[in-house]
Amino acid sequence: MSLKSQPTAAMERAQDAQRTQGAACVRDIQLTELETGTRARVVSVTSSGAGDSLELGRRLAELGFLPGESVRVVARGFFAREPLAVRVGTGTFALRLFEAACIRVCREQTLTG
Repeated sequence: MSLKSQPTAAMERAQDAQRTQGAACVRDIQLTELETGTRARVVSVTSSGAGDSLELGRRLAELGFLPGESVRVVARGFFAREPLAVRVGTGTFALRLFEAACIRVCREQTLTG
């Protein structure tokens, strides 16, 4: 498998996961609005209108912020501001607020029985 086809395969897996999870999502929110400790799924990564938005979107995708990926805000900076410690997949990353605002997520529904 070439290096060029790996991101495409990862994106296809993420899109498949999004299709299976899509019906459960009622309202998507920015990652900055997600409560600490709450699990969610990435819905999309959008540009914030900045000139470097394409590079930012590429960087976030390389970190693993792809549609369908599980994500959770682990901690917030001083006074609940930035940076945000965010767990995506098996990695934990520090994001600034403007970076986290580019990521739309949907809270995962907890099953109660």
